Formats: sequence, structure tokens, C-alpha cells
Amino acid sequence: MVDGGAVATARMAEGLAARGINVEVLALATPKHPGGGLCPDGLRFDTLDVDTRPRVPAALLNLLRPGSYQLQRFFSSRVVEIVTDRLRESRPDVVQLDGVGVLPYFAAIREAFDGIVVYRAHNVEHQIIRDRVAGRGKSLVSRWLRLQAARLEKEEATACQEVDGVIAISEPVAAWCREWTRGPVAVIGVGVPDDANQPARTTAQDLVHLGAMDWPPNREGVAWFVREVWPKLRRRHPALKFHVGGRSSERFGSKIAAPGVVVDGEVDSAVDYLGAHGLMIVPLLSGSGIRVKIVEGMALAKAIIATPVAVEGLGVDPGRHLLVAEDSLQWVEAIDRCLSDPELVAALGAEALSFAQEHFSLSQLSRDLENFYTVLTQPTA
Repeated sequence: MVDGGAVATARMAEGLAARGINVEVLALATPKHPGGGLCPDGLRFDTLDVDTRPRVPAALLNLLRPGSYQLQRFFSSRVVEIVTDRLRESRPDVVQLDGVGVLPYFAAIREAFDGIVVYRAHNVEHQIIRDRVAGRGKSLVSRWLRLQAARLEKEEATACQEVDGVIAISEPVAAWCREWTRGPVAVIGVGVPDDANQPARTTAQDLVHLGAMDWPPNREGVAWFVREVWPKLRRRHPALKFHVGGRSSERFGSKIAAPGVVVDGEVDSAVDYLGAHGLMIVPLLSGSGIRVKIVEGMALAKAIIATPVAVEGLGVDPGRHLLVAEDSLQWVEAIDRCLSDPELVAALGAEALSFAQEHFSLSQLSRDLENFYTVLTQPTA
């Protein structure tokens, strides 16, 4: 589970299996999401290698073809054969397309399978691309990305129209999907295991950011924070440290090199890493869906400071469950408050934990999903 998307997929599969449901996971193993890892009891888990690395010739050739390059990179005729054979072997009640990357296989699944097919929307992917290129002029790259966003929007809308139901990871994602889908839409977020280990709450002795730095919005957010916020903080707190961890963070380290910034690289345990440091910050400037890292941080009773974009879809109460800051001055003021007020840090952590237990319980979300599937699979009158 190398990033939030993989965590979201794994948690849903684990939650269903814990309810006694026969779950099979067939995953694309890509350079960004390699295969391997431990599989919980009750799950059949297989991976298929697909090389999704972007290549300039293929990206240019895409201009002469319909469809987005974003999805074309995930398509493999070998995967089509294996998926088709698996469907005939397993004869499932429901096929869940988990995330935008597997949408290229929808047509093959429909041809081989006459049961219920559901799309789980982790985010509205084309919106992320548009946010990234907004205000960046009319360079060739920007125009190519805008074209890709338009094509991807059409593909996401078509998927919503053609599947039997949609599971949206957040209410904002669901709102977009409802504009297109002909079937029901359920909002089911990312669950946290009810027995998750919770480390002792830490004081605000330092700052920590955990996230996959090969995801452009994470890079942009952290780079902005180090450029616009960090110098102001260091002038007020010369000994303050900012820890950055996650996949590809070491490769990104040279771009955020600054006094007090510590790049820790990929970490073995998100729980241990977050528990070892103080204030959790999420300076995201663009994105869609929900931030799984915030859900995990809340379940660990972390005091969190995030941008408005980062908390979209979570349903949190800013100032109670976490602090929200937008511009650099607000960020400095929010961090200053936490550094000088241990009682505030403790209160934020306690409220965050309570909110996570109430709204992100894996057992409850898994029950909701099972009920959703039960209704879909019942014969119509």
C-alpha cells in the first residue's frame, strides 16, 4: 500500500472479506504501484504487470487517436484475456472497477459478464488535470493537458452512464457522478480498522508531511509550503524541523532543500512515522476525492493543519477537528498557535480521533457497501 489510492482499495477489500464475503482482487502492477506485499486472510489477490510509464512518442501519437492517453497507458490486451478467463472461472455476483485506471477494461468485462458492474470513483480525475494547468498559459504542454482533460472527462462520464452503480469516495465526487449516472450513487469513504493501533498523541515539537511525492499535487503543495511558508516560520522558530516522508520524496528532496527541512524518504510504517512527529500538515493546492492521509492521521489522534482543498469531502468542522489555512499568513498563524498551545494540540487530536471513529469506521462502511450491493443484485419486479 504505497499511497492513498492503494490504501483505499485494500481497506475496502479487507472490510468486505471480514464480513464473510468472497473477495477476489485482480490488480494492475505498474511501476508506480508494484505488486507484492502481504495479503490478508480471506482474499484472493493476483497482480498483472502493465508498463504505464509515459512515453513522448506515444503521447504525441495519441493526438491522432480518440481517447485519453491517461487511460490508454493502462490498457493491455493480455490483461483483457486474463480478466475474461477469471470472470468465466469465478462467476462473481459483482465486479467493482476500483479507480479510473481500470476503466479501459470495462468493455471487455461487459462482453464477458452479464452481472452487476460498479465503478468506484476515487476522485474526478479530469478535474485534477485542469486544476494543475489553470493559469499556465497556452504552451504546447498546457494545451495537450487540456485536451487530455477534456477526453478524460468524456470517458469518466461514459463510465458513470454505463455501469449499474457508482461508489463515490466523497460527496463532491458523488455530486459530479450523479450528473451522468443512470444508476444509484453511494458515498462510501475510506475506512480505518476499528482496532487500529493509536500511538500516544505527540506535542507540536515539529512538522510532518507524509505522501507519495510522485503525485504532482503533493509535490506542488510541499514546494509551495517550503517556498512561501517555511522561511517565515524559521525566522520565528529557528530550531523548528519539517519532516517530509513518502515514496519518491528523496528524489524530490533537492527541490525543497532548505534549513530545517528533513527528507526521510519512503517509510516502512505510516503509523510509526506520523506518531514519531508532531503537527501533521497537508498543504494541497489541487486535487479531488478525499485525502486518505488525513483520515489516517485523524485515526491516530494527530493535530492536523490543511488547506481548504485538502479537506474537501471529509465533512470536518474546521477549528474543531483540525485547522484550515489557505494563504501563507494563515499557515504561519495556525502553526504558531499550535506551537504555543499544547492544550489546543491535544484538543484537536482528541476531536480528530472521535470524528474518525464515528465517520470512518471500516466495519460500518463495509456494512454500508454490502447493503448497497445487496440492493443492486436483487431481481427487479
